Amino acid sequence: MQPHEDAVQTPSPVQSPPLAASSIMRSLSGSQKPRPGASSILFSPTTDPLSQSELSLPIRTSSTSRRPQSASLFRSTILNNTPPGSPRDASPASTVRSTRSPARTMTGSVFAGTAGFKASLLDTAAADSPGDPLNLVLKSFVPHVAIHASEDVDDLVNAKGFEKGLWELLRPFGERVMGKVNVRDSNGVSRAWEDFSLRFTKFGEHSNLQIPDALAGLNGSEKQSGRAKESLTTDVEKVVERHLSFAEEAFRGTMEPQTPTRMGLDVEATSPYYALYLRRLLSGMPLAPHESFAHPVACVMAISSRNPNPIEALHRLYTETREGEKRYPVWVDGEYLRYYILVHDEENSDISKSMALFEQMKRNFGLHCHLLRLRSSESAETDDDSIPLPRSDWMTAAEELADIEESETKEDFEDPTRHIFESDATAIRTFVREMATQSLIPTMERNISVWNDQVASKRKGISGRFMSLSKRWAFGGSSRSSGIASSSSNYDASGFYRPDSPEAIMRRLADFAFMLRDWKLAMSTYDLLRTDFQNDKAWKYHAAANEMAAFALLIMPQNMSSKTRIETINQMLDNAFYSYLTRCNSLYGATRCIVLALELLRLRGGSGIDEAVRWGIKVLESRLMGKIGDALLKERMAICYASKSGAGSQAWGSRRRKSALWSVLGAEAWVAQEKYIQAQKCLNEARKMYSLLPGENGIQRFEVASDFLAMLNDQVKQGLQVDLLGPEESLVDVEEETFDHDDRRTRRTSMINPLGGATAAGMETAPLQSQGDVSGPSKDGFG
Repeated sequence: MQPHEDAVQTPSPVQSPPLAASSIMRSLSGSQKPRPGASSILFSPTTDPLSQSELSLPIRTSSTSRRPQSASLFRSTILNNTPPGSPRDASPASTVRSTRSPARTMTGSVFAGTAGFKASLLDTAAADSPGDPLNLVLKSFVPHVAIHASEDVDDLVNAKGFEKGLWELLRPFGERVMGKVNVRDSNGVSRAWEDFSLRFTKFGEHSNLQIPDALAGLNGSEKQSGRAKESLTTDVEKVVERHLSFAEEAFRGTMEPQTPTRMGLDVEATSPYYALYLRRLLSGMPLAPHESFAHPVACVMAISSRNPNPIEALHRLYTETREGEKRYPVWVDGEYLRYYILVHDEENSDISKSMALFEQMKRNFGLHCHLLRLRSSESAETDDDSIPLPRSDWMTAAEELADIEESETKEDFEDPTRHIFESDATAIRTFVREMATQSLIPTMERNISVWNDQVASKRKGISGRFMSLSKRWAFGGSSRSSGIASSSSNYDASGFYRPDSPEAIMRRLADFAFMLRDWKLAMSTYDLLRTDFQNDKAWKYHAAANEMAAFALLIMPQNMSSKTRIETINQMLDNAFYSYLTRCNSLYGATRCIVLALELLRLRGGSGIDEAVRWGIKVLESRLMGKIGDALLKERMAICYASKSGAGSQAWGSRRRKSALWSVLGAEAWVAQEKYIQAQKCLNEARKMYSLLPGENGIQRFEVASDFLAMLNDQVKQGLQVDLLGPEESLVDVEEETFDHDDRRTRRTSMINPLGGATAAGMETAPLQSQGDVSGPSKDGFG
């Protein structure tokens, strides 16, 4: 079995420039098309500023006094294609990543009854790209599996070079289960998924930050909630800022002053920095009572063949999951699946004894068992059968930030990339697939069927509706006016539903259905819960139910009328946003709700794009995000408008001018943070959008706007000049162009910057010319 070619082609941890691909890059080298390789997507073969010889360096030194860092820590934004972290990088069974456009919207209107919009979003190419927001939604709401290993297992794995134990070794392999995974919906219809994922977590780590973070908003402790949410979003901002700074410094150290770049915002693919922001935001999903996505669906209990009392050790591990100090809170259902594995030491243990012990385990604990055969020695990069184990895509922002800070402070910091034997990788992939297909998914399907028949069906019947009505009015409506839950409510005074209550069971039912992609069942169950939670004044539960109902409705095939669809989705998002932000002070919930809704609305296309931008503006007005998130969101809104196609040769109904406006606002935000490369891309995208407008509608008609763009462009040019050559040097001579006052054009210095940037007045980008080649206004009429 051979590893994937991407995993072994070169020892270099950095293989492409630290910027997103550009849809207008074809103009860089004239008629010559760029090569399909990662590095050539951004720059022409003759002017690639980050050559392979330079990129092969494993560390870099910043322009300040900071210590060298491992460049592999920034691979998720340096690599132009998919960020690393999935075991399919090293899997022979992995499929080649799709090169199709991941960000294209569906044609038509999201609120129209066209045939195209009666399909599910998963039928588009967006779900095939690991960096696309739709794919991030699917990979964030997945079953969580806790890892609880004995000390002898951790000792064995530590000897292999994994200091955090078995969890660290298994973690990357859960991010894509090998092969097709068949899942049945509530109607018994089976569908195969090739991108099914699991999230391995370490048993007991929930006791640190997540529980107070989750309960704070429920109990009304706004100060505690604010601190916890601020910590999460601050860490995300810091991580993305480090990646951006690394890109800027890599640019300064390798970019030739004469090399122009005309990259704009890539409408066809998601910005790696925006994808990183979303991924780190979603990877910080807290263990909370109001939703069960982070609750364990199963717990893997592992012992090794070295253990002198294996059966007793497994009993002890099981007891600790129910009674130990590390057990989950009372609002987590304790009846999750227990899965038992025996780790066999291939180098020091007798396989016949391990097989006999494994049979004894199955007799004692049932069929949910697995024999995992691993070598106990550490794999080196130079070994013939060694393959690299990518870092997890779904590490939290705090984890990544700690790694980056460690790389800056330690003199002897080592590349965090680990290597394992190919036989170990094959054994782990087999284990993950067997557990998912034979134990985990069947258990979830069985629970969905039982809960739907015994709880949800009664709630949907006439008697269930009558009981809901009686709870709502509380025999006279006293509770409705009092502002507290009625006496018949199952909502605990501590701020949660007990796991055996009908509301908690139905919430788990809806979450299980969502994780198994049964959108119809999930949507109908969330819709029922919205009313119940509102009646009980369980506002965080109410917000989360509205949020997930809107997501399911946007993903599932559309069969509602235009008016009903827009009213239903907007009402759900309004309820979720208001409850999260105002009633619960949950900044994380409000941010996650609206940002993901923005992406799903954008993918629906048509008038859904206008709705997406409207919600984006609401996030900006609420100041939920920091400076980095604010700038990234403005970029994203420019892309939203740019992706809306118009009708006819004049593209009636397109939003090019609005797209250009948001690009300019994004550039302004990046300039304020001294991120000149990102600002340059935004200005280039604005130039592109303005160049598509008719001549008489260009920006040159508006003197104040032109002056503002001139100022921005000059700031970008000066910033890049200082970065490349220092404040005392000059890159190019200044050109002058004269325009007729009758055309409302003024005589001003041309702002053609040395990197092919946009001119301020007309946003024109052109190669540098000699003085003899300079003629009057540019051909597109924008000066």
